[in-house]
Amino acid sequence: MRKMIIGLAALLLSACGGQDYPMTASEAFNSLSSIGTTPGMDSLPGGLSPVNASFESIPGDNAVVWKFTHEGEDIGKIIAKVDPNGSASTVTVYYVDGSAPGDHWRNEAARRLIKGQIQRLAVEAVDAKLTNRPFDEALKKDVDIQVTMASVGSVMEDASKSMDEAAARFHENDREREVSQAQSEAARASRAVGRPMTDLSGSSSR
Repeated sequence: MRKMIIGLAALLLSACGGQDYPMTASEAFNSLSSIGTTPGMDSLPGGLSPVNASFESIPGDNAVVWKFTHEGEDIGKIIAKVDPNGSASTVTVYYVDGSAPGDHWRNEAARRLIKGQIQRLAVEAVDAKLTNRPFDEALKKDVDIQVTMASVGSVMEDASKSMDEAAARFHENDREREVSQAQSEAARASRAVGRPMTDLSGSSSR
């Protein structure tokens, strides 16, 4: 029953209208400002593991933001916006695409997973914080499973690419060693040509 209630709260919070909480907007924002990267975002699961997640509080917008980047490129953001609602407050969680081109790395696939799955972690973190209850670890495990299953092919592709790059580096290093060895042998031969010949009797040939 508890999980059903938590799931319903998360669903409402991610909807367009947001979720109401019995506290002022200032109190809600101050509370959310200390959330950080939340459980499951410190190290993203599955094929999202190369993506970096960071947290920022923006007082001027009464919002907190989780930013997602890959090798410096802006993939997307999850925003939790606090609005006053009389003596209460309304919090809305939503996803926004970043500025990085979709055809770089796996940006489009990463965006779908962040919006469809990682956003669930943000929604849960917000509701848990504002209702003063523990984070639902079962939800985190489900997100881990969903992301991992959805990105198995991408993980294998990355592994294969890493192996190819390692092999290419090995062959390049091997080629450089061969070139260096050939140059050393050529230098020794060149020095030998310039020396006078010595016979075994100890007299130099003229």
